[in-house]
Amino acid sequence: MNTATWKIRISLFCVVGLLAWAGVSSDARLALAQSQERCRPPADATPVEPPDVTAQEVENGTGSLMDFALSARERFLEQAAQATTQGQTQYFACLIRQDESAWRSGSTYLVTLTHDGRVFVHAKDMSLSGRQLRPAIYGGILRALGINPADLTDAAAVRAAFAAAMAGNGSSFDIPGVPGASGYASVYTSLSFRTPAVLLAGFDLNATH
Repeated sequence: MNTATWKIRISLFCVVGLLAWAGVSSDARLALAQSQERCRPPADATPVEPPDVTAQEVENGTGSLMDFALSARERFLEQAAQATTQGQTQYFACLIRQDESAWRSGSTYLVTLTHDGRVFVHAKDMSLSGRQLRPAIYGGILRALGINPADLTDAAAVRAAFAAAMAGNGSSFDIPGVPGASGYASVYTSLSFRTPAVLLAGFDLNATH
């Protein structure tokens, strides 16, 4: 695969990935009902299972950030495979952004990055989509995943490095000298485009990052 084709697939993945996110709360029935009311599912939508550990549980101390992050990754892969219509993916995108839901509570929410560290889904502030993380921050996240940024020299190297990282369970990260730049990172691959991405949980990412 040449560089131009790889960039095109990454761009397509960003567009699809921006939509293909969702979740509802099983441990807070009121929040579930409110989210569903605000995000009305189209007729072709399929049920969306919440993560086994919710963002609300992380916030109240009854669940771990790692368990939330890894369960979210599992659910996203399941739901991405089912997101076959635009209506369904838009429904997912709406659900994941709902505050005080299984997927977002306080500073616990999901951010996804392209392999080169660009934000394409930010559940709390979508205005940050498309922005590039500072190299020191993204480099620290990659190293926590066992990826050496210097090794990402071409498309083949990117695929190999991220495939190795995806085989693991991710890792927590805490970037020295950068307030708030901490959380849990894992890797997943788009089922549609076979392109790698980084999933962050618990990183209250803002414009200063």
